[in-house]
Amino acid sequence: MIKVVVVILCIFNILACNPIQQASQKKSTHSQVPFTCLASQSRCDVNTELGTFTIKFSGQVDMGKVKTELPFQIQLTFDAISQHFQLKSVSSYLEGKSMFMGKIPVFFQRAEKISDSLIAQTLLVNCSEEIMTWRLWFTVELENDEQVTQQDFFIDFDSQRL
Repeated sequence: MIKVVVVILCIFNILACNPIQQASQKKSTHSQVPFTCLASQSRCDVNTELGTFTIKFSGQVDMGKVKTELPFQIQLTFDAISQHFQLKSVSSYLEGKSMFMGKIPVFFQRAEKISDSLIAQTLLVNCSEEIMTWRLWFTVELENDEQVTQQDFFIDFDSQRL
């Protein structure tokens, strides 16, 4: 009798681990979603005198808009005019353009596989409006032969309420 109880408990223990494995598989496939420009994005490439900054999104995107309350990623890539310019740091935040809802800080980290590329993960809050326009501000510091140059720019994009 004790052997039967032990076998049943082992089977339940093995079956209980299955949802965790499925969740980790979903998470790994979610991170492999490619980065794209949004249809609602004001511009994908920001051309400056120092080079071109490309901003792309990945995650829960529907009809060119980011879905609120679901995490998504932002990729910032820098293509310098001269090889002497190196991306030193980025500070960034989101704020509502169509309705001010405070400032949401966005923290970028170096991408592992792509040089001169930074990735941030964030999410947006729901709003009373079905579609809301957000402004993503960037302050970028570039280093050129031990001289630091600062560049400010922004893009606008839309979100859709769940």
